[in-house]
Amino acid sequence: MNSAKPTKETLSKAYILNITLKLIDQSGLQKFSMRRLGQDMNVSPMAVYRYFPNQGALFDGLVEWIWQTALLEKKNSIYNDWQEQIIVIMSHLRETLLKHPNALPLISTHPLVTKSEFMLVENILVKLKENGLVIKPTTVFLINSLTAYTLGFVWAEAIEPEQGGQVNSSLMKDLQNESQLLSNLLASLQDKQFTSEEQFLMGIKALLAGWR
Repeated sequence: MNSAKPTKETLSKAYILNITLKLIDQSGLQKFSMRRLGQDMNVSPMAVYRYFPNQGALFDGLVEWIWQTALLEKKNSIYNDWQEQIIVIMSHLRETLLKHPNALPLISTHPLVTKSEFMLVENILVKLKENGLVIKPTTVFLINSLTAYTLGFVWAEAIEPEQGGQVNSSLMKDLQNESQLLSNLLASLQDKQFTSEEQFLMGIKALLAGWR
């Protein structure tokens, strides 16, 4: 990240988005404000409004920027089939979101709204079609399900519960001793047999296996 403070002449959208994400990463979404953003960049908040008319537009731009980072595929990537491509895309999305967990509320509540976001999706669809996916009206539900699963998984993985929500290990053991069904269900979690990444991939593959 460029540490040099911008001047009125050198201030740019990319720099503003970069600092916005840095502030949200550091302190969370609730503590973010346009005033604090201006202070961090050593410019007047009004200077930011030259690029983004309001905070909502700034957040839309940030969401767009994160999606572009998360869904940008490596050039000349080769896949055996569309399912493998989907797994790579969703894995990269998870990795990107894990780097910015404080931005999850924005990503989860801001749908794709810009032309560049939809063009990015179109480029991915072109490659998926080349790899064998039949694009039909219901394909959007597959994409929505995979995205919602990935977002939900990262929420559970990266966000610590507040005011309760802590696992009672003694209760878990008692339940397993009392119920064979619960024992079979919870054993892998208790014994930590699978990493978070392995668990994530199992879910993605299950969704893909059930797609018709």
